[in-house]
Amino acid sequence: MFESLVFHYCVFFRDNRMEYGWIEGIQKNKLIIVPLHGKKQFLAGNRIAFSWKDDKLPLNADAAHESIAEQTKKAEQFQRSCELETMHSLLDEIKEYSLEELAVDFLDDAEDTICKLGLFLALREDSFWFKHNRNLTYTPRTEEELELLKVQLARQKELKERELNIQTWIKNLESGDWDADSEISTEQRQWLHQLLNLLTEGTDSQYWKEMSSLLDWGSALGIGEENALKRWLERAGSPVSTSRLTLLRASVREHFSNEIYQEVERVRNIPLEKQEMLSPEVPTFTVDAKKTRDYDDAFSVMEWSSGGLVIAVHITDLSDFVYPQDALFKEAEARISSVYSLEESIPMIPDELSSDTFSLKAGEDRKVLSFMFQLSANGTWNLLEVVPRVIRVQKNLSYEEADHLIEEKRDFWGLLNKFCQRSLEQRLENGALNLSRKEFDFNISDPKDIKITALNRNSAANRIIEELAISVNCETGRIFQEADFPGIYRTQSSYEIIKEVAEGTKLSMENIRIEPARLSTIPGKHAGLGCNVYMQATSPIRRFVDLVTQQNLKLLINQHEPVFSEEDMMRWSEEISLRQRKYSRAEREIIKFWKLKYLQQHLGDNFEAKVRKKLANNNTEIELLELDCVVSAAGLTELESGEHLLLRIDEVGLEPPRLVVKALSTGTDAVTHRLE
Repeated sequence: MFESLVFHYCVFFRDNRMEYGWIEGIQKNKLIIVPLHGKKQFLAGNRIAFSWKDDKLPLNADAAHESIAEQTKKAEQFQRSCELETMHSLLDEIKEYSLEELAVDFLDDAEDTICKLGLFLALREDSFWFKHNRNLTYTPRTEEELELLKVQLARQKELKERELNIQTWIKNLESGDWDADSEISTEQRQWLHQLLNLLTEGTDSQYWKEMSSLLDWGSALGIGEENALKRWLERAGSPVSTSRLTLLRASVREHFSNEIYQEVERVRNIPLEKQEMLSPEVPTFTVDAKKTRDYDDAFSVMEWSSGGLVIAVHITDLSDFVYPQDALFKEAEARISSVYSLEESIPMIPDELSSDTFSLKAGEDRKVLSFMFQLSANGTWNLLEVVPRVIRVQKNLSYEEADHLIEEKRDFWGLLNKFCQRSLEQRLENGALNLSRKEFDFNISDPKDIKITALNRNSAANRIIEELAISVNCETGRIFQEADFPGIYRTQSSYEIIKEVAEGTKLSMENIRIEPARLSTIPGKHAGLGCNVYMQATSPIRRFVDLVTQQNLKLLINQHEPVFSEEDMMRWSEEISLRQRKYSRAEREIIKFWKLKYLQQHLGDNFEAKVRKKLANNNTEIELLELDCVVSAAGLTELESGEHLLLRIDEVGLEPPRLVVKALSTGTDAVTHRLE
């Protein structure tokens, strides 16, 4: 069947590639082929792509190989002269052409084996003008196919160039030829952005498929790949701290667009409308943490006596500056809230507004919504009115400064403290929780010498501000409920005691089971605060839900129709809840990271701890009581949940968080670590 091919030179297929050889004979219906390289091949006839012979038959395979080398060299020279574009233009589209047909049409001598081989090589190397068919025929591409192929080839060229660029950039970063001071191109800057997105989103990144292929990574972003991304970004002058990465992974938006800053300028140039101005003689203060700059609530004491107080709680009023159709409102909607980490604060509204134009800074006239209350000696709050006003805060007090005024019982401060304490007692009687909270002030200005100070968030000043905020939010909820006005309520079901409170200790989270508070468009009780109905209205600078509430509240008190529908509220409730959980988790992770960094600087110190539960791999979940830090620890024997012990910190791991500790014997004289 294939006898006519014996002693022919040939081009044959092996492992999807073409090779040259000499057909030596036939064995069991298979052609015996001696390739230029390697062992003899026994192949079926359909594996031969092209065959030819010359007048002078070689005596053996070696002679045949010498002849193939000479002839292919001549064929390759002819190949370069083949004008496939011209051939394509003269042939019918879609029609299939064999090599023999093309040789007859375009070769001076269709039987010239060297020219025919050159034409064959030209057609096989071409991937543009002709389609290659399985039966070794060729079909001219249509114009539509050529246009599409041009686009594909351009994309392939672009990807190849990009791959080469990326490999060069990585080499430069690793060698130090590209550092933080190097000038970089727009393309390089875009690549760094993509690296950051990869680090943040992992395999969910839109760049993962392309970049993982270019970098020859596997199917997952492991520790090695993550460290490589961090290293390249740092060497390029764009380091990503653990805190920043945590925030980015929580979908925190870092920067504001130029459009938003244009809106900022517009708002800053809006003059204050003429409204009732609270007399500057009325004592008016904000009370916040020392680091606070975005003051969004204040209070004035209008009258005071042993029988009661008339007090105005002021909430900064954004409603005449930020409208629902504005870009600023939509930006706040996208961000949901401000986010606070130990390293930076990322505001919901640009700092030029949140910490300046809208902030209730001492000595500046500011628009507010004033909630006027009659606060009785028994702790009952009676809302008198809600009115727009202009106020001027006399002083921005810190909690510590306010506590000092309370201790001295200066002016109204002692009465206000006493009445707010009674207000708290009333809420407790109504089922409210008053759990002790541990909060800390971190000084990380020198990361090698971190300082942590315990804060007293249960001080008198904190209690006053908390009672003022709760009263405003409860009354806002009541106003919305009675008017059946669309709003977002914060509700929480009653808690259940699951563990008796030991004598001499206070109620804590381990004693109760309670569902987390949730947002709803349906009013309901907030059991944790002891309120029959509750909304969030006191922080429109920092929280989107408060901004929404303020917009509708202004319409409500002016007897206008709501600007937001029930459907808007339902959608926002879900989005706010989801986003806020991510933000809160990120903030907790960042605080935990710095607590662990602090522990690294105090290796060998002894800390009081409590066993929470046994974990896998012989690890134990413990709570370091002084730092209010829950972490996995190795190095403990079998211990009962709830057991208290003294631990020496031997090792601290950051990623993942993990301690290696040693339990000290009871009755030891070892010094226990205490915060400053």
